Amino acid sequence: MNSLLKRVDKIKKETVDANDKNKQLNADGTTDAFTLLRRKIGLDIKGIRELIKERDEAEATMPGSVRTVDLSHRIRVAIQEIKTETQKLQRMYEKAQDRYNKKNKENPEKLKDIELQKESCELAWAHIKELENQNRKRGGETSNFIPRDHQSSSTVKQLPDIDNDDFKELLRNDKQIDNVLDKIQENLKVTENIANEMGKTAKRQGVMLDNLNDKADDLDTKLENINIRLAKMIKDVRKADRFIIDVILICVLLGIGGFIYSLVK
Repeated sequence: MNSLLKRVDKIKKETVDANDKNKQLNADGTTDAFTLLRRKIGLDIKGIRELIKERDEAEATMPGSVRTVDLSHRIRVAIQEIKTETQKLQRMYEKAQDRYNKKNKENPEKLKDIELQKESCELAWAHIKELENQNRKRGGETSNFIPRDHQSSSTVKQLPDIDNDDFKELLRNDKQIDNVLDKIQENLKVTENIANEMGKTAKRQGVMLDNLNDKADDLDTKLENINIRLAKMIKDVRKADRFIIDVILICVLLGIGGFIYSLVK
């Protein structure tokens, strides 16, 4: 009886949710097709998460029951449907990008909208991947043939809801932060290049100084050799002068001796 009441409540909730969903999708009546589809995908993602949660609870209380099998089938079908919708969303973005490129005219506001559409598509695919990972766990167990991320659920960054328009502002802020970081990286690159050039210049100057030191050493050696030769030459000159003086003295002595000899004779 409780199970039957639960199913009735579930059907009622899904009917109400469907009506609420249509109201949420086009609240102001002027929403564009891309935003409508984006919001629908966002609401469907939340619905699939609820189904996965319900399936896991049923698996914990009644493993292998008909209800668990039925919920698992509904989850797989819902994920496949949301993939198809996200592919449509991707094509809408790509067409908008192509139209902008063909116009070949700068329009910053339009370009910003297209970039946000791209971010929306990437976010939708990220949500789908997360849903697939959650569905594969199946009560905490995973197949050995299915690759898993090594990050735990507590460390995975929470994805913003795609149906919430506030996430656009978050994306803009992230974009601005990324731009600032890119500029900082560029400035660091310039600083690195300047440091490299200074290092190369210092290296060249070091080589030049080494060459000058080698040349100075050669000059010192040559000067030392010249000084030795000059000292030897001076010594040799002094020897020659002394020989001449000795000869003159001998001649003088011989002359004096001859004069004395002539006087005595």
